[in-house]
Amino acid sequence: MRKSISLVIFLALCMTAFAQTNTMSDYIALKKKNGRHVGVYFPGSPIGFLHVSGQRIDGYVDAVRNDSVFIRQWNIQSYITTLGTSKVDTVGYYIHKLHYTEIRSIYPDKKESWKFVKNGSIFMIGGAGYALLNVINGAYLDEPLSDPDNMKSLGIALGVAAGGFVLNRIYHKKEKEGKKYVITYVKMTTPQ
Repeated sequence: MRKSISLVIFLALCMTAFAQTNTMSDYIALKKKNGRHVGVYFPGSPIGFLHVSGQRIDGYVDAVRNDSVFIRQWNIQSYITTLGTSKVDTVGYYIHKLHYTEIRSIYPDKKESWKFVKNGSIFMIGGAGYALLNVINGAYLDEPLSDPDNMKSLGIALGVAAGGFVLNRIYHKKEKEGKKYVITYVKMTTPQ
């Protein structure tokens, strides 16, 4: 009997020693208008957003409390060494304190691969560059611009550039803002 009571007391002490009391932090949630979860930003997570003043801020969430978000933004600059070469170093950091409603739009965390193809910029550059090179070479070699072979290659080049322009216009906007998304503050701590 004595062993079982001491075991219960020991287990109770262990449970209270490892209990997490009020260690959860508040966080910012990004949701669609229908309530569907898109992203969450808590202390330590990277965030990139556009302030209501138009300033782009990239950094790490330092703290979230009392409806405020603290963002740590690093100041990285290059400088010239004594040997005349340049070196990049972290000079310091800034902590931006702002209310969560001052965030106009949040940029996604993940890096997008092949973005230059998806937004059509490579097609616009390639098509317009080939068309310009074709016109310059035709003028240099005294070939007529209205030659059927020349018109065919010019048409293809300008078609590729036009396709890139269309891709650029229909490329979906990556900012999470406006009528489709809502930035909400989720309070996890209890008032003290």
